[in-house]
Amino acid sequence: MKKTTISFLINDKGVYLSEKKRGFGQGYITSYGGKVADGEGIEDAAVRELEEETGLTVLPAKLQKTAIIDFFEDELHIFECHVFFVPEWSGEPKESEEMAQPALYEFDKIPYEKMWKSDRAWLPLIFSGKKIQAKAYYQKGMGELKHFEYTHLTV
Repeated sequence: MKKTTISFLINDKGVYLSEKKRGFGQGYITSYGGKVADGEGIEDAAVRELEEETGLTVLPAKLQKTAIIDFFEDELHIFECHVFFVPEWSGEPKESEEMAQPALYEFDKIPYEKMWKSDRAWLPLIFSGKKIQAKAYYQKGMGELKHFEYTHLTV
């Protein structure tokens, strides 16, 4: 089972999201993250992925863990995703080889119809201030979300 990160650049106006241009999740609107490398810390991976995908500099101490989500495909545990809010960074988010030009979405105008199906279940929870531990069960091929459950996360 792989460990991954996803980090949300947030401010009082909303959240930055972008379309994934290649790889896993290509074509979906999403945030920034990826796999944790062997021997790499979770926060270090989040900071590295943010720099690679947006050009931003983020201090690990500025990451705010808000969720841990386990993703399953036909009962197979495929990855554990550590979710962070990032309220402070240096630079302006920009397009990269992997991610399209970032756009700032107001929290009530997030394009869920262009995102992973489970995002509709957990993003409103974390954007409302909840910290969660969750499980998202997809059918084979990661197309349809079969089941989603969550509890409170203690971090």
